[in-house]
Amino acid sequence: MSFDALHRTATAATLLAGLAILALSGEFPAWVLALSGLAVVTGPWVRPALDNRFANRAMTVGAVSAGIGAVSLAFSTTNYLYYTILYAIFLASARSMMLHRAADFMQVHALSFLHVVSGAVVNPGLSFGVVLFPYVVFLTLSLLLTNVRRGIEEDVREWSDVGRAWLGRRDLVPGGFLVTTVGLTTLIFVLSVVFFFVFPRVGLGFFATQARPGVAMSGFSDTVTLGDFGNIVADPEVVARVRFLDGPSPGAGRAPPVVPVRLRGQSLDHYDGRAWSRDKKRLWELRVDLEGRHVMDPGGPGPDSEGVRAAEIYLEPIGGSRRVVFSPPVAVAFRRPPDTLQALRPEKWRFGRDAAGDVFLSGPPNTSIQYTAYWIPEEPSPEALRAAQSDDPEWVRRRYLQVPDLDPGVVALARRVASGAANRHDAAAAVERFLRDGYEYALDSVHGDADPLADFLLRNRQGHCEYFASAMVILLRTLGIPARIVNGFYGGEVNEVGGYTAIRKEDAHSWVEVFFPGHGFVTFDPTPPVALEMRSGRPWWHRASAAVDAVRLWWYRWVVEYNLEKQLDVVVALLRPSGRAGPDAGWTWQDVRDLKRRLKDAPWGQWIAVAAGGLAVLAGAVLLARRLRGRRRRTGLGDPSDPAVRAWLRLKKVARRLGVERAPAETPLEFGRRVGEALPAAARAVETLTWAYLRAVFAPGHPRPPADDLASALEVIDRAARSGRTSPAR
Repeated sequence: MSFDALHRTATAATLLAGLAILALSGEFPAWVLALSGLAVVTGPWVRPALDNRFANRAMTVGAVSAGIGAVSLAFSTTNYLYYTILYAIFLASARSMMLHRAADFMQVHALSFLHVVSGAVVNPGLSFGVVLFPYVVFLTLSLLLTNVRRGIEEDVREWSDVGRAWLGRRDLVPGGFLVTTVGLTTLIFVLSVVFFFVFPRVGLGFFATQARPGVAMSGFSDTVTLGDFGNIVADPEVVARVRFLDGPSPGAGRAPPVVPVRLRGQSLDHYDGRAWSRDKKRLWELRVDLEGRHVMDPGGPGPDSEGVRAAEIYLEPIGGSRRVVFSPPVAVAFRRPPDTLQALRPEKWRFGRDAAGDVFLSGPPNTSIQYTAYWIPEEPSPEALRAAQSDDPEWVRRRYLQVPDLDPGVVALARRVASGAANRHDAAAAVERFLRDGYEYALDSVHGDADPLADFLLRNRQGHCEYFASAMVILLRTLGIPARIVNGFYGGEVNEVGGYTAIRKEDAHSWVEVFFPGHGFVTFDPTPPVALEMRSGRPWWHRASAAVDAVRLWWYRWVVEYNLEKQLDVVVALLRPSGRAGPDAGWTWQDVRDLKRRLKDAPWGQWIAVAAGGLAVLAGAVLLARRLRGRRRRTGLGDPSDPAVRAWLRLKKVARRLGVERAPAETPLEFGRRVGEALPAAARAVETLTWAYLRAVFAPGHPRPPADDLASALEVIDRAARSGRTSPAR
């Protein structure tokens, strides 16, 4: 491959990598990116047809017109970043078809860097990190080749044929140079990654929590219309990851692939015949105990109570009027990861609960949140619930017995289903069993807008989870039994690579909580179990998908959200004595003594050997690069058997005896001019040898002096050097 083709290929690869980062964000039209990619791939090879004054003027007019259009759209929509990026994509695509001089290549590099910087904003996901490395490699190589092209243009700016011949050479950039460039770029990239993790993150990454777009979901706002969950049941996007800290996850003994984990979100209490809603009730901030845990009820069970379990939850930012905190029922406490620097942040994380017992979070918007949830897995036994009193508090009757105007058939159905129940528990169980056994779970059922619940119960006996849950709540309320609908997640899939349970959008679910005096709200789920089976299809690429999600979680936690807090966590994790892990692991004097012993017994020799080995590899790469550069400097360009090349090498030896050395960045013409100034009597002979060498190397077909004339010129130069008729070398 010629130098020109190699340079254009590296430049096109650089641009494509920058466009790929933007394309993988999903924020820009596919047809725009496809046209841009086509222009980048074909543009560098259509330069002869566009190398004229008309094309340059058309390019200028098009750029100005597109800029005016982008500014107008940006101000009319207030989406300034979006249209700025689109304009940068247009400029890069157009400029890629006008690559003539080194300055054109530099403009393309600047635009590609703008793509990457913009991609860091609109695409902070794992794909950014995957594409960033090849972009850095291609950009470094292309910049080096651009510098070589600039040197050629400066040397032969008055000799276009020589310049074209130089650009067409295949041996101008040796293969070792390319290998060394890629190797050093890779090494520098790796060292930069190490520097990223080691250097204290006390800048913007600490004082302003990194944000990214929230996950848009239906069903977790203050108003939910029947049918919302059916729109997301086939969406596999991961919204939460749960790692159980003190034992197997619920349902771990069931057959794979679905491990049913229930994460409770928020409850809704008012039904108007088509949609559920809740009042924005006052929030009370949860009290914090001595261990830094936010306790739901200071007078009730706490995180240290017997039977309480703990799970670490990594929750993606979910859009909504309030940030709902999800946890297994029944939650007793929450805990953010230990952070001694939390007081310095402008926005604090706070847990609050309302009168319904739902927990919400305040803090920086559009950020993920990692927390530990403590909950009681055991619910009251059926015998205890059957023995519960039926005297409900006034606030329960006022809030959880509301019903709209109902179809008389719905009221009659409720009485018929619970006719044989002797107590509240048996009535709730009868309704639950009736819906599970007598109705069909379906995703595409349609029930109209007039009275969708009556249509579901009395006519079209098909629906998805919120129809089943709504039906049970309304049937129980007509019987005078307080109940409410709860939205959350139910399902999940074990990610063996990451060691957690992945909760996806398709796991969004609705169920029922029935109030029992003395026990509070108890969970019932009338949705048929077939709902889980419909989500249990495992594609053949399941393990690869799980690995990608594990890497994506690592990317968000340790790159996008990496800050000083994370660095301190790493240090503590490395130094923490063995066997003392978990969110509540503390330090004692025995731990300090164990730490001193571990430091004393650490394999310092092995670590030093590894560090020395890394330095040796780095030194070897540097020496190899210097050797390749020195070999090129010693041999120069051209065929050593050519008389003009041999005469040029002899001229360099004579100049070296006079103290005139050729500088690394000095062109042959500049060097010959300095030698002629040092030997005024032989200046014409030096000029003759210099031009003969340039023709031999860059224009072999051009006529040049015969070998006898070159030998005569060398004799003139030798006599001038021996006679001492020189001028001071500069």
